[in-house]
Amino acid sequence: MIETREQLIHTLTEAAEIEHNLLCSYLYAVFSMKRAGEPGLDDAQGEAVERWRKTILKIALEEMAHLACVNNLLIAIGGAPHFDRSNFPVAPGYHPADVVVRLTPFDAATLDHFIFLERPEGMAMRDAEGFEPSGEEREVAIEGVTPSAQDYPTVGALYDSIATGFCTLVEHLGESTLIDPAGRAQMDSELIKLPNIPRVTDLETALSAIRQIKEEGEGSSGGEGVDSHFDRFRTIRAEWQALHAVDPGFTPAWPAAHDPVMRRPIDPAERLWITEPEAAGHLDLANAIYGMMLSVLSQTFSIADAGEQRLLMRTSVELMEASASISNTLARLPANADRPGINAGMTFAVPRNASYRPLEGRARALFLERARELAARATQILNGETAEKALRRLGNAIGLLDGSRLPD
Repeated sequence: MIETREQLIHTLTEAAEIEHNLLCSYLYAVFSMKRAGEPGLDDAQGEAVERWRKTILKIALEEMAHLACVNNLLIAIGGAPHFDRSNFPVAPGYHPADVVVRLTPFDAATLDHFIFLERPEGMAMRDAEGFEPSGEEREVAIEGVTPSAQDYPTVGALYDSIATGFCTLVEHLGESTLIDPAGRAQMDSELIKLPNIPRVTDLETALSAIRQIKEEGEGSSGGEGVDSHFDRFRTIRAEWQALHAVDPGFTPAWPAAHDPVMRRPIDPAERLWITEPEAAGHLDLANAIYGMMLSVLSQTFSIADAGEQRLLMRTSVELMEASASISNTLARLPANADRPGINAGMTFAVPRNASYRPLEGRARALFLERARELAARATQILNGETAEKALRRLGNAIGLLDGSRLPD
C-alpha cells in the first residue's frame, strides 16, 4: 500500500527505472537486427525485418514517452526526475522476481520475453527460456516508514498501485497539497516532440497519464481499440512463425552478445566481455555519448526556462541518434577472440555523474566541452557510414550548445 508521499516517490522512481530498462532492452534488439539487402535475407524476409524493426523502434519511443510521463508525475509531487538505473543485466531481487531485464539480440526467446513483460494482468504465461524468474521475493522485516520496493506480478499492476496511491494521498492531503497545480519544471509533447506527454497538474491529469502508459503496453488487455505493445509483439511473432515455416534457416538478426560488458566480469559465464579492439572502441564511445545524453536529459527536466529546455531536449535527441548509429555497427563487429561467432553490442552503461548540474549558467559550457571531446574521439576511431552519421549528429549537438544552431 502507498500511504505516504515518500513511498509514492519511491515507487514512481522504480517505475522510471522499469521504463528505462525496457526501452534499452528493445533498442538492443533493434540494433542487432539485419537490414534489408544484408546477407541471409531474401526480399520477403528483408521486408518483414524492416517492418518489425520500425515497429519495435516505435515501441521504444513510446517507452521514452512513458519515462517522460513518470518523471512528470515525480516532479508534480515534489520528487526529482530520475534517469539512473542499475546496469545490465539487472541483478535478481532488484526488481520483482518476474521482471527479468537483460540485453539480448532479436531472436525467438527475446521476442517471447518481450511479450511476457507486456502481458495483460491475469494472463497465465511463462517467460521464455533463458529469462527464468529468480524466485527472489523482496521482503522487509517490518512495514515501517522507510520507503521500500513492493512486489507486483506485472508492470500493469505496478501502475495500478501508483494510481491507487495518488487517490489515497489526495484524499489524505488534498489535491493541491500533493500535486503542484502549476505543473512547474515538467516537460510536455510540445517540448519533447513525442506524443501523449501531458503536464500533471491535478488528480485527473495524473490518473490520465498513468492510464495512457498502461493502455499503450504494460498490462494492456489487448484489443479494444488499443494497439498495445503486447499486441504488436504478438503480431511480429505470428509473422516470424509463418516465415520460419517456409525457411527454417531464417535468421533476422546478427549474433550479438547476450549481456555484453565493457570490463572483465566477475562471473564470465553470465556476461560477455567485449575485448576486440575495434568493438571495444566503438562500445566505449557509444556508452560515453549515451552517458552524456542522460546528463543532458537530467538537466532538461531540472530547469524551468522553456527555451533552454527546448535546446537541451533537442541536444539529447542528437546525442541519442549518434549513439544509436554506433550501436548498430557494434552488432556487426566480432566481440571477443575467445568467443568466435559472437558479435558485440551496446551495454547502456550509466555513469555515476549522469545528474543535474546545479550551476545552470555553466552547464551548457560543460556539455559543449564534453561534446567536442566525443566528436574528436569519433573522428579518431570511426569510419565510413558510421562516422558520417555519428559526426553529423554530434556536430548538430555542438551547434545547439554553442548557439550556432537553433532547435527545431
